[in-house]
Amino acid sequence: MLLVVLVWLGIILLPTVAFVLARNNQIQLGDTGGPHWRLFLLQEAQTEGLGLERAQTVTPPPDAPETAQCLRTTVSYWFWTGEGENAAYCQCVDETTGATLPITPPACLMP
Repeated sequence: MLLVVLVWLGIILLPTVAFVLARNNQIQLGDTGGPHWRLFLLQEAQTEGLGLERAQTVTPPPDAPETAQCLRTTVSYWFWTGEGENAAYCQCVDETTGATLPITPPACLMP
């Protein structure tokens, strides 16, 4: 019964999500500088569709400064016009200065 209620709630909320997405071009849960989920619209001349960006915290390498925060970001696309490729990348930032660090976390070296 709980599954039926959750599916029904998702169907009921779909128009609200579509309206907010059309108005703001994105819906984001979480901080941009930290772990987050972001659903966004793509409206370019040759491509139209949706994108989903997911960022999660990964452990920095052992030789990284203690103030390093590393994120692994994955971007998935669903196009109704045009084509594109999904992407995944990692980035480490020094939390005190905000500078990008030239290090790669071990979790990002694995496929």
